[in-house]
Amino acid sequence: MELVAKEKEPITPFIHKIRSLYEDYGVSSVLVIGGSGDYFDVADTVVMLDCYKCLDVTGRAKEIAASAASANGSAQHEASSRLPFGKIAPRCPIGSAYKPNDKVNVRAKTVISYGDVELDLAGLEQIASLSQTNALSLSLQRVATIGTGSAMLTDVLASMNSTLDKDGLDSLSPGQFHGGLARPRLYEIAGAVNRLRRDGNMCQKR
Repeated sequence: MELVAKEKEPITPFIHKIRSLYEDYGVSSVLVIGGSGDYFDVADTVVMLDCYKCLDVTGRAKEIAASAASANGSAQHEASSRLPFGKIAPRCPIGSAYKPNDKVNVRAKTVISYGDVELDLAGLEQIASLSQTNALSLSLQRVATIGTGSAMLTDVLASMNSTLDKDGLDSLSPGQFHGGLARPRLYEIAGAVNRLRRDGNMCQKR
């Protein structure tokens, strides 16, 4: 018997939403876990590392999940019952929060001093050179000019990408020549935007 009724549970475990995240939004999940079999029933593929060799054990994992469900007297694991993921509120950057007040310093390939924020980009492993980081710092400053607070982040990034396709890297610093730029991917620009934590830098459309 459950202590807290399901409809009163304030936290929905990820296992109850993982299928709908893929089916509703096309987002795949890759989980690296130990010996727990909780996700066997909802997994499309189960890979086991054995003596540094990857083995596809999906069939065996499904057998274990079915056996566990049968032992518990249920025909289907509770987690596999589909719950809609729910609406994702689009985020809209507010340009004024991205103004660095003329204080920008690319200190290293993974560090930008941006205004009063020390921006750590170490998690963006695809940044290959300092030149890309230079371009990222300028990209953030472009968000300051095109982020209206009503345009979604995806639209702001798409607009920036289109401008880069058309006018090249010089469009990041109009009227200036910067010989130390290399184009980052849109993913790295988005990653830098996400890591710039400032009060009021994003609003959400409901």
